[in-house]
Amino acid sequence: MPNIDVQTKACEIDAPLQARFEERLATLERHWDNEIDALVRVRQHRGRHAVEITLTSGAVVMRGEEKATTARQAFDLAAEKLEGQLRRFKEKLRTRARRHDNRDDVAGTVIHATLANAGIAADGISTPSTKTANGSSTRVGDDADEVVRVKRFSLKPMSPEEASLQMDLVGHAFFVFRDAANNQVSVVYRRHDGGVGLIEPVAD
Repeated sequence: MPNIDVQTKACEIDAPLQARFEERLATLERHWDNEIDALVRVRQHRGRHAVEITLTSGAVVMRGEEKATTARQAFDLAAEKLEGQLRRFKEKLRTRARRHDNRDDVAGTVIHATLANAGIAADGISTPSTKTANGSSTRVGDDADEVVRVKRFSLKPMSPEEASLQMDLVGHAFFVFRDAANNQVSVVYRRHDGGVGLIEPVAD
């Protein structure tokens, strides 16, 4: 059973819904080799519910958010989104592993494209887990020209390819990481043409 933290705003969660959360998240945990931590945020606004689910295992973070008339419907939709993200992620691992295995046959050299500390079962593709580093966010303003949210999180050393996989898992257009090759803070981002770009710092 995953560790579940439920946070609510302008609504309440009854025992049957809490049990639904636990049952559904337990099915998601089966895809992982290691224990996961789940944060479920539920809020109500103007008669609709929004549910955000964040799953963390080692260095891997997955996030899905949906809105619906009821909290249960919103939760189920968010969980389905996470399942879809996880299926795509595992397929990418399998595809890249096959591609690198083919390169092994030709050149005898390969850099395996598995996300460091993922702990996700992907038909035999998995990596060990490390202690989770929880991020935090703070709201600092509401004006259009002001910074409205600050997020703080630990930067895990990884390759740009691994950072690209993590970017897809959290559903963002960019991802900040520490490059394991040179220890520099870099950014991968989703290009308009569908490819992935890499921003690297350059000393003055």
